[in-house]
Amino acid sequence: MRKESLELLRGLLNAPTPSGYEAPGQRIWCEYVRQFADEVRTDAYGNAVAILNPKGSPKIMIEAHADEIGLMVRYIDDKGFIYCQKIGGIDPAVIRGKRVNIHTAKGVVRGVIGATPIHLQDKAAEQKAPKLHESYIDIGSKDGEAAKKKVAVGDPITFVDEFEMLSDHVATARGFDDRAGAFAVAEALRLVSQGKCHAALYVCTSVQEEVGLMGAQMNVFNIQPDAAIAVDTTIATDTPGIDIKQHGDVKIGKGPTLTIGRENHPVLQERLKKVSREEKIDVQYETFSTTGGTDALAIYTKHGGIPTCLISIPSRYVHTTVETVDLDDLTAAAKLIAAFVLSLRKGDTFAVKV
Repeated sequence: MRKESLELLRGLLNAPTPSGYEAPGQRIWCEYVRQFADEVRTDAYGNAVAILNPKGSPKIMIEAHADEIGLMVRYIDDKGFIYCQKIGGIDPAVIRGKRVNIHTAKGVVRGVIGATPIHLQDKAAEQKAPKLHESYIDIGSKDGEAAKKKVAVGDPITFVDEFEMLSDHVATARGFDDRAGAFAVAEALRLVSQGKCHAALYVCTSVQEEVGLMGAQMNVFNIQPDAAIAVDTTIATDTPGIDIKQHGDVKIGKGPTLTIGRENHPVLQERLKKVSREEKIDVQYETFSTTGGTDALAIYTKHGGIPTCLISIPSRYVHTTVETVDLDDLTAAAKLIAAFVLSLRKGDTFAVKV
C-alpha cells in the first residue's frame, strides 16, 4: 500500500468517530479526497460527499459509513464512578479492563473500565459477564463532585485501542467497521480520477450507521443516484469457534465479498462480477444477513427503488476493540469499485428485465 494511503487509513482509524460525533474523521477524509474531486461538500449532520464529473451519466453513489461504535456518559455517582450507555452494538462482555477516552468539551479525559479482581470473585457462583449498566468507568476522581468537573452526561467515549500492523499486511484497530469502507471509497475515487470517467460519481461517507442507518438515507435523498454501491465490513468466519455451515465461508486475505439476495440488485451485481473477472480481482460471495443490515439496506428502497449492491471487507472480531483485517482486501475493494465506475458508459441502466 502506498505511503499516503496508509497514512489516510491510520488517521481515519485513530480519529474518534462514535455515531453522532464523526467530525474528526470526516475532516481527515474530506482533506484527502479534495485533491481528486471536482467538489467536496458536507451537510447539516456531517455527511460528506466528494463529486467527480457531476455532468456525467449515469449518476453513481459509492458510500461507506464514517462512524464507529462507542459509549456515552449516562450517570456519575457520588463516588465519582461513571456509568454509560451504548452507542451502537457494544458487547459488554469484552469491555472490562479496557482503557477509554472520554471526549469532553475541555478535551480528552482518560479512564478505565473497572473489573472485580479474580481473587475476590465468588468461585461457587455462575460466572456471567456484567450487563453494561453494571460496568463503570474510573477516572481517578475522589468523589462525584470532582468527577463532574471533568466530564458531563452525554460525553462520548471511545476505546484507546488504535491502529497497529500485526504483519506485513494484516492490521488491527478498534474500528475498521467502517473506516475500512471510508478508506476504500476514497481510494476508489483516487483511482477513478486517474482514468476517463463517463459517469457522474458521488463518493460519500455517511454518519450514524451504527444507530440506525441514518446518514445514508440523508445522502441518498440529497444525491438521488441512478445506482449505488455501499461498502462495509463483514464478519470473517475463519477463526476458531465459528461454524461455517451456519455462517458461511469468508476469509481475510481472499478479497472483498459480494453479497447475494435481498437489497443486492442482480443486474448490478452481474456487472461487478464481470469487472472482477476482467480485472482479475479476487472476490468472495456471501448471502444476505438475516440478523441485521448495512447502509445498502437503507438505500435500495428509496425513490421508488435504487439498484444497490454491497461490497464488504472481511474482518475478524467485528464490534470488539481489536477488529482485524487484511489490507490487501481494502486495496482490492478500491480497485473493484474503480474498475466498475470506469467501465460505465453514458446511458447505462441496471433494470431487471421481466
